Amino acid sequence: MADVKEVQGSGLNEFGSAEVAQESSIDEFEAPEARFECPICLAWLRDPVLTSCGHRFCRNCIREWLEKEDACPVDNIKLNKDKDIFPDNFTRREISQQRTKCPNILRGCLKELSPLDVDTHLLVCEFRPPELPDHEKLRCVFVNVGCYEKFEDDPNLQRHLEQNVQQHLLLLSHAYSKATLSQNNSESASSALAQANFWDPPSKNEASGSPLGEDENLQNLLKALYEKIIFLEQKTREQDIIIANMSEQISNHSSTISNFQQRYCNGCFIWHFNDFKNKIKAMRENPRIMHYSPGFYTSAYGYKLCLRINLSPKDLNYLAVLIHLMKSEHDQALDWPFCGRLTVTIVHPIQCYKNMKETMMSRPELQAFNRPIHDLNPKGFGYTEFASIEELYDQEFITSNQLIIKVNAHPV
Repeated sequence: MADVKEVQGSGLNEFGSAEVAQESSIDEFEAPEARFECPICLAWLRDPVLTSCGHRFCRNCIREWLEKEDACPVDNIKLNKDKDIFPDNFTRREISQQRTKCPNILRGCLKELSPLDVDTHLLVCEFRPPELPDHEKLRCVFVNVGCYEKFEDDPNLQRHLEQNVQQHLLLLSHAYSKATLSQNNSESASSALAQANFWDPPSKNEASGSPLGEDENLQNLLKALYEKIIFLEQKTREQDIIIANMSEQISNHSSTISNFQQRYCNGCFIWHFNDFKNKIKAMRENPRIMHYSPGFYTSAYGYKLCLRINLSPKDLNYLAVLIHLMKSEHDQALDWPFCGRLTVTIVHPIQCYKNMKETMMSRPELQAFNRPIHDLNPKGFGYTEFASIEELYDQEFITSNQLIIKVNAHPV
């Protein structure tokens, strides 16, 4: 029989030890307690303040939020940034007494320090990543349009890309304008040549026998050939544009079909986790790497969820599989917190009785099942040690460098 565990958030693994489904933060190493976490940046509160509606935020986070919005991001109560925000010295003292691990713990730093001292410590931490030579640093992917920033590692590059979307769009706009102007000038010249009347070489009977006449005929022939080449190049460019437009339409239709399947899958979604070997290697080198499935819906107008895969922060030889709720356009019409049955199955491609299956009931007291404020609820729910990577290989779950994961989500 398949390895099935259908209990409320708990079960027994194949060795008989108790295993409990649990809430898991996106960042297992730095996640603060909920009362010390800023709901906006989802990190430790820095210079904590308390709003008149009773919520705590980083001072800078809530001020930047209220520059764009006029309401609390948690309960949507109207707030005035000058009258409704107060220093929270008590929470500041509590945070100063907490201890968190250095972010360089994976590189060997075992120091525990106050969250307020982390930034200062990172400047002098002996385990901080060595600064790479300038020629070895990662370049921004928009370097060809004018962004010349360089980075020590991929997470910093990704952070730069996320935080500078507007600047990159502006650079792309300028580059597009220059390219369009250059293309228009080139097309104007080509059009002028294409509009010229093609020359037909004279018949042999009409050809002059004088050297001067032969030179003139040769020049006219070369001119005609050049004009025809320009004409054919223009036709080729037109065909390339038509093919590019058709390819884009096909891509859009494929995307539409994929979105249709995810919306109308009725909570049953199959994720083909490709390039398994290289992704596992990358996650072992950097355990903070996480992979997310496309979002899928419990019904056409239901809850939106996705799967998350990463290595277990407790044991890098195990795969963590968790479910996250995602923001959708129908959230205001749904009941919160989410209540329902969640089943995750690692599918064996040949022998279905070997499937690894976990079934769990939601726990409404956990933040993982609250209505998402951002695109993705940072808290997931599932198993941080779902399966041994070695076992997945030994039992031949990996075929064509692919792992198949199936999830069933049914609200109750």
